Amino acid sequence: MVQGISTNRDCTAAAAQLLASGIHFVFRYHATTTQQAEKRLSPKEAAEVARAGLDLATVYQDRARTPADFGRARGEQDGAAAIVYAGQVGQPAGSAVYFAVDVDFSEAQLRQFVLPYFQGVKAAFDAAAGGTAYLRIGVYGSGLTCRLLRATFDFVELGWLAESTGWRESKTYADWQVQQHLNQGTSLPGLGESFERCEARVADFGQFRPVGHALRQGEGDTRHVSVTMANLRRAPTTKFNDPIVALPKGQALQVLGASAPGWLRVRTNVGGSELIGHIAEKLLTHAGDAAPTPAVAPVETAIPAVHLRADQPAARRNNTGGRAYPLSEAGRPTRDPGASPAQRVQQLQALADWLDVERSARYAPTGVTFCNIYATDYAYLAQVYLPRVWWTGSALMALAQGQTPAVVYEQTVREMRADDLYQWLVEFGPGFGWRRVFDGSALQACANNGGVGVICADREAVGRPGHISVVVPENAMHRAGRDADGHVTEPLQSQAGARNHRFGGAGPSWWRGAQFKAWGFFVHD
Repeated sequence: MVQGISTNRDCTAAAAQLLASGIHFVFRYHATTTQQAEKRLSPKEAAEVARAGLDLATVYQDRARTPADFGRARGEQDGAAAIVYAGQVGQPAGSAVYFAVDVDFSEAQLRQFVLPYFQGVKAAFDAAAGGTAYLRIGVYGSGLTCRLLRATFDFVELGWLAESTGWRESKTYADWQVQQHLNQGTSLPGLGESFERCEARVADFGQFRPVGHALRQGEGDTRHVSVTMANLRRAPTTKFNDPIVALPKGQALQVLGASAPGWLRVRTNVGGSELIGHIAEKLLTHAGDAAPTPAVAPVETAIPAVHLRADQPAARRNNTGGRAYPLSEAGRPTRDPGASPAQRVQQLQALADWLDVERSARYAPTGVTFCNIYATDYAYLAQVYLPRVWWTGSALMALAQGQTPAVVYEQTVREMRADDLYQWLVEFGPGFGWRRVFDGSALQACANNGGVGVICADREAVGRPGHISVVVPENAMHRAGRDADGHVTEPLQSQAGARNHRFGGAGPSWWRGAQFKAWGFFVHD
């Protein structure tokens, strides 16, 4: 028997001690609705636990204790979620996700609620793989549950017998691959008593180590994107997960390993941020191909920031006539980039209060909205460059030739809408200190540290403006939305728009709306 444990605690810090204590595998959770801190397995924990020498196994559980937690539709929903979570932590093809039935249902209840649930799980797994699931399916539950599911469905390959020996058939069922035992006061280093002992009696019960867990930054074979644009995804499938980002032709990636048939898990850098995800292998150059021939480097010519004149009398909060100009009111607050983080936070709070987005005429919607103006005003007072106006194409050509065009409205400079700002942040932002991040926690952390963060989205419809909101520091009264693990899911925002909010945005995860073709989180430290 191989000894292991199951736990809802993060095992990162305890992994080496667990191995030294004779533990060889750890069951951890995938979950969507959990309110238990640490319950959900994270990519970082998965990598670190594997590097310490332990195997991982996973179980999907969102309560799983009442009839309402089952049924065909719920099975499809949970199966799709499990695919995405498994992809994020790097579960390889051939590993398993067990699905919990954490209740002593009767056979009639199992047939009515649980069998359809597992049919839904299988449908989601097949859909993700185009017909044949690349991850295996197991069941956690009573002896009756394990026996009936495995006897009814050949796709339920693995049985994990729950610790509750009083449940139906649990004392007599003998065809399990893993058995859980009640912890009766035993402690382990780093976990205390927060675990259950498990034993596996087969060599393969769907355990794994994440794809590429042993490869550090910069390691792995290098491939390049071979098509115009290629989507990097959270899971090795086009189903159930929106792209993290579209990568351009020639983008270099380090291959961590095969994650599913036709898919690779890769590491790359976008806008100064490291990303790990999955990409279809057919979209990359073949192993051993020479790197793309680099283009001839252009002569470097600094593109200067540009504003309309900074002393326009109409550019005031209580006026609507000078919106293309930077704010010119005397006594306007600013942020000192060289101040301490705590001081910068205070300065950002003061300047946002002063802008008074909910009452200032400058930002009041008039049938059109002014999210772009509020965001650029906020950045301007924070002494971060986000263009209210930007050079026209002809002016950029002149600059590239070493000329210095005069700043002339609608000739050498033009106003920037939110969709323009998205493109500018991607193309020109890094040259002005902006970098792109792909995590709400990183975005909020920048603001909480006195930096400037924005969420910007480009509209799908040609000619229609996108949207931009400012991410502001949290305070005692206003907090970002977080999940049970403390990860930021809804950054704390301030915006102008159809409705103006000192604290608030355009709705939950508004940037993921179908009306937007692209979006990004951007920070300026």
